[in-house]
Amino acid sequence: MGGVIAVREIPMKTSSSLRRIAISAAIVAGLTAGIGFATEPTSCNLKVVKFYDKNANGLYDAGDRVIVGWPMTLGRAGSEARSTQLTNSSGQARWSLLPAGGGYWVGEAMPVESNWVQSAPVDADGNPVNPVTDVTLIAGRSKVIKFGNYCLAPSGGRTPGFWSNKNGRARLLDELDGAEEELALLRDLNLVDGNGLPFDPTTAEEVQAWINKTNATNMAAKLSSHLAAMVLNREAGFVNGTRTYLPFGGTINELIALANESLARDQFTPTGDEERAIQEQLKDHLDALNNGANAVAAKPCKRTF
Repeated sequence: MGGVIAVREIPMKTSSSLRRIAISAAIVAGLTAGIGFATEPTSCNLKVVKFYDKNANGLYDAGDRVIVGWPMTLGRAGSEARSTQLTNSSGQARWSLLPAGGGYWVGEAMPVESNWVQSAPVDADGNPVNPVTDVTLIAGRSKVIKFGNYCLAPSGGRTPGFWSNKNGRARLLDELDGAEEELALLRDLNLVDGNGLPFDPTTAEEVQAWINKTNATNMAAKLSSHLAAMVLNREAGFVNGTRTYLPFGGTINELIALANESLARDQFTPTGDEERAIQEQLKDHLDALNNGANAVAAKPCKRTF
């Protein structure tokens, strides 16, 4: 029979739900036919769960949302039959009354947009597995397979240079109380100047002058300027601190906290200081994000198939 599916035409007066049942039954028959499983009990269910992996850890965590409308395809070795479904409002594709046995495979379509990444399932080396093959269904049991994906998008950050120019100044002074809210946020940080002395600004002009003077002679000062820029970016709504930055391995909020902790430990880090390498790495991460580096998007991006 070669796995050819014969689908009987359903009269137009038949309801759409009955039509779907008839077509589904024909597909199941196609997966069964011609490959030696025609006499097996058809009491197995297969469910695929599609989730947005917002922290890119490959796990379906409590805070992860499902993705609706993602094409998932079921097949079986030795058969040309295919069944493709779009994930429903619960992020699921379901197949019922399947014959027990092995040789099944299930895969997901990948969007045309290249910023999408599959994070689950993966093999022992962390490489995406798609399709999942050699799936065995056991009579009377349901099989669940989870596919996770995330997408990358620019951070939205603005550089220290932005916050030291007229555009940044205008943003600092955009509230009725001027820059007081932003200045208070900066004073709550462990910022330092080139000499390792605390920097607690009271005016926007002080912030701009301080940024323009900072350099990497004292890495703590350079880290301070990028930390200040990121905190201002977050306050202005340019950056979402809950997003994951993969080169760092955590969220932007966590990066901000670590940078601030490092500045609390050591305020003067010239060449040779043991904290300098740590601060330089933190500075580099913040620098990249302040320049718009890609981070995991907080919610699913546009996708076309």
